[in-house]
Amino acid sequence: MLSLRSPAFALVAMALAPLGSGCGRQVPDLLRGAQPTRVIAVANAAAITDGTAAAEGEAWNAPAAAVFEGPGGRVEYDLGRSLPIGAAVLQGDNNDDYVVSGSDDGTQFHEIWVAGPVAGGGLRARLSPPLDDHARWIRLSARGGDGHYSVSLLALASGRPAGLAAALPRAPAEGYPALVRTRLLELVLAFSLWLFGCGAASSRRRVLLFGLAPAVALAATAAAVVRAWPVGPTEVSFVRAAAAALALVALGRGTAFAARFPARRSLTVIACALAALLAFASFYNLGHAQGWNDARRRPLYVHTLDMLVYQPFAKYFDELRYDGVYAAAVLAYAEDVRGGSLAALGDVEIRDLRDHRIRRVADLQDHIRAVRARFSDGRWQDFKRDMSFFREAAGPGYLGSLADHGANAPPAWVFFARLLLGHVTASEASLTAAGFVDGLLFLGMAAAIGATFGLLPMLAAMTVFGANDLYMFGTNWAGATLRHDWMALLAFAACALARRRWRWGGAFLGLAALLRAFPAVALAGAALPPVLWLAGRLRRRERPTLRALVAENADAFQVLAAAAATVVVTVLVTGVLYSFAAWGEWWRKVGMLNADFAINEVSLRALVAGTDAGAPALFAARWPIYLLGQLGALGAFVAVARRRPLHEAVLLALPLTFVFTNPVNYHAHFLFLLVLVGARGDLLPAAAPLLAMCVAQYWATFDPDAGRHFQLLNAMMFATLGWLYARLGARGD
Repeated sequence: MLSLRSPAFALVAMALAPLGSGCGRQVPDLLRGAQPTRVIAVANAAAITDGTAAAEGEAWNAPAAAVFEGPGGRVEYDLGRSLPIGAAVLQGDNNDDYVVSGSDDGTQFHEIWVAGPVAGGGLRARLSPPLDDHARWIRLSARGGDGHYSVSLLALASGRPAGLAAALPRAPAEGYPALVRTRLLELVLAFSLWLFGCGAASSRRRVLLFGLAPAVALAATAAAVVRAWPVGPTEVSFVRAAAAALALVALGRGTAFAARFPARRSLTVIACALAALLAFASFYNLGHAQGWNDARRRPLYVHTLDMLVYQPFAKYFDELRYDGVYAAAVLAYAEDVRGGSLAALGDVEIRDLRDHRIRRVADLQDHIRAVRARFSDGRWQDFKRDMSFFREAAGPGYLGSLADHGANAPPAWVFFARLLLGHVTASEASLTAAGFVDGLLFLGMAAAIGATFGLLPMLAAMTVFGANDLYMFGTNWAGATLRHDWMALLAFAACALARRRWRWGGAFLGLAALLRAFPAVALAGAALPPVLWLAGRLRRRERPTLRALVAENADAFQVLAAAAATVVVTVLVTGVLYSFAAWGEWWRKVGMLNADFAINEVSLRALVAGTDAGAPALFAARWPIYLLGQLGALGAFVAVARRRPLHEAVLLALPLTFVFTNPVNYHAHFLFLLVLVGARGDLLPAAAPLLAMCVAQYWATFDPDAGRHFQLLNAMMFATLGWLYARLGARGD
């Protein structure tokens, strides 16, 4: 505990006091007013040394802050001569590491102080402990965190002067990012006024007059976004919440005052279309690149960390299989960067994909050499050429990325991914182009939903698709390739079944299950009618025949037969291409993933026991609760789905994924398809809970603790599903 008379306590007290007082005195520090000698990928660098801090908690990209365009950004200063460094103050984004380095020759830098993450959101001050260093050149860089870096002040002092942080001036609290959120809120309110102020019988003049409010609000919102660009993750999350709120208000207006003052459909469509557009744009981060190319010092649209695994996995599957991508990657790094010496990387830790345990490279050398032996010399050179792009783009974080869980897509996914990734060299251009495939799938999915269920159900579904924050983990999957193919296939299956194209629906379901295992749960919805028919006959003590069972449930059996045929043909083709053992390797892989507790898991297991270190023991103690939850969820599914059309039964079966398996957060993205349950009648009973969840998820983004964040999202998701099933069950249609 700090003594009240200690230098560190004095620094903390004197730094925090002015941040609360807004005093305008200058900060007497070594960098006050210093001009950078070198700036790489940092906007508004002058803000760092102007002596002006932002208000505590102000948005990360406030006008008073310098914004780093990625972990490659840095700023350097020349103090004129080597000076002692005894203390430092930094105000920067709360959840990142900011590295203050020093040098006496301008070439070789060493770390002086790392300002680590702190509690709270937005820009937050950090006070160093007493330092004992010296330097002439100072370098400021950023790393870790969520990839959004900004610094509003860096102050250094020789010795430990009491006045270092005595007077940090404060910038106005209402910055451009906060203005974006305010304008979005006004936009929702303006559309609410338009929707509730005009009805089906309102004159055109009234509609145009009331329409001035949303038009002005939309223009003001666009202007605020332009001024605050690039908007940060808080604002993007608020766009999601605003989009969901707008759609919720618009759909709710359709039922509110329906008898006395019915809604004007054209206004509902306009509001829902804007909501879908905002949500879809937020999925793509409003067009702002989320990655960073460290070698080129510029933003990158490729999801580097995801494609670092899946591009080589698809292209070199014959050699890498399910256990080799990290072993091969670290050897390629050793050969290209460390002269071929694995010993130089001996203490580096990577994940051993044979059992998912983290191990030192020194302990994995035999496995690494065995993976290399699978390659011909020519294929190995091609592999190293591909990995050089990822190594250069990822920069210093490259080796750290080799501790993830590798690739877990089935061999069927490899077949399709090779068409896009298997014949080109990894580059920014080739991977950016491949990433557009997912966007085209989304648009095709939207078109199919619109043609089958109608315009409003499509707009509502696409709003939930983009506004849902469950898939977030510091970033979303825009910029990856074939991440959402299985969800598009589920949508196509629902559309085919709604059109009574039973075989097409079954084929889509079978293929979706082979691309990601979880869609197989949807087949429980197709199997429900024959199971209930058989149970009813047995309950009445009848002796049903197989012929009668098939005849009475011909639609369901066509779906199941088509799904089974698709599975058999696909497994045979991929087994011939990649060996049937590949399917066994994949099954073992997903078994390990399902057994492990992941911090971003969303499942009944995580709801019951959490995902921290004590989760396995807690789960063992609470298994009766877990079992009751499974039985309750299964009963709710049967009760709600039993009298519904086949496509709705299939969709209602999907959430059983969270009950009987243990997926991670991004697999939960398929929840947007539940909007289509009842969409041909009343859209609101299914859409309202999902849209409300999207609004509520905004507040979960403020918790910097990833474990608590996903526990909260998990609880929100199950509460939403309970609300949705209760509403659908109460209606009984």
